Amino acid sequence: MSETMTGETGKTRKRLERVHVRFTTAEYAHVKELAQITNKEPTALLRSVILGERLKAAQRLPDDVYRAVRSLSGNINQLAHQANMGRVDVSAVEALRAEVGQLLKVLLN
Repeated sequence: MSETMTGETGKTRKRLERVHVRFTTAEYAHVKELAQITNKEPTALLRSVILGERLKAAQRLPDDVYRAVRSLSGNINQLAHQANMGRVDVSAVEALRAEVGQLLKVLLN
């Protein structure tokens, strides 16, 4: 299966060439760690390094904030579903608004 990419001209180009590389366990662990830090797949990370792109660490939320955002997004989806069915509870909207306000305070401080 060949990968495709879009160049500067906007034309789609296929990636047809392949390079096989073997790593020691320690080297591979390092590649995986860098991929996780940059939020890229190992192949995309290696391609970026080879092309001379500057690597940036992906912003990562603390676990407790991530869980809160995930929980909140579930609540928002449920509320949207209820709104689409015409059954929106105003107190649920106010409670969700308060949760979003608290979460924003944590994120912005």
